[in-house]
Amino acid sequence: MSQPRAQIVMRDGLHYRRTAFEEGLTKTGYRVKIDVLDPTKEDVLVIWNRAHRGAEEAYRFEHVGARVLVAENGYLGKNWLGGNWYALSLGHHAGTGEWVVGDHARWDGLNVELAQWRVGGTETVILGQRGIGEYQVQSPDCWAENCQKRFGGRIRPHPGKDHDAATPLEKDLENAAQVITWASSAALRALLMGVPVWYELPRWIGAEAANHVTDLGLLPPKRDDAARLSMFRKLIWAQWQLDEIQSGAAFRHLLQAI
Repeated sequence: MSQPRAQIVMRDGLHYRRTAFEEGLTKTGYRVKIDVLDPTKEDVLVIWNRAHRGAEEAYRFEHVGARVLVAENGYLGKNWLGGNWYALSLGHHAGTGEWVVGDHARWDGLNVELAQWRVGGTETVILGQRGIGEYQVQSPDCWAENCQKRFGGRIRPHPGKDHDAATPLEKDLENAAQVITWASSAALRALLMGVPVWYELPRWIGAEAANHVTDLGLLPPKRDDAARLSMFRKLIWAQWQLDEIQSGAAFRHLLQAI
């Protein structure tokens, strides 16, 4: 039986750490190649988000039954808790893909404090997005502006889109009663802070701990401790630290368990 192959569609450099992905896949038993021209179902493709060439290659691999791993910045921040985190799931990103959820110890062992739910505040803050990434996962054009027309509130520009408006999130949400998101990491951090969240992307990774915007004005903001803890215990299995990727632990968990 021939050795399965892996193709990586990802830039090199300090931000993306392509070499760490190459090393981890090699340790998992894959032969990393620049191009796999004739993929089989035993091969795997790793892409950075599912857009442009990554999307084209994903369809080519999936057509023959091969698996596609989608990487992105960690859901709670690339350097959350002083680590170096990357989101990683099968097929898609932001909760629309698949991943293997293990036991609670992975989250509980981090000793992350979940703040009490906020009941004060006067602002509704709309978390602006960059509108990039996979079609049907990325936010629609003018999403934040249209959201403001529907619900009112203040738009927080995305720091990656408007660097001059990059007020730290904790400070920017000091007076927030609730936030509205398409599917942002900032909303996940808001949930850590106890700020109720409304979301719009179906299957958003934080959906269990929030309410969909179609119910805004019909239901009170969601403040459910059990749902929030359950969501984060699942989410932590969809993001991995760089050393876990480099050692192959992330790939063994995702690819050998499914």
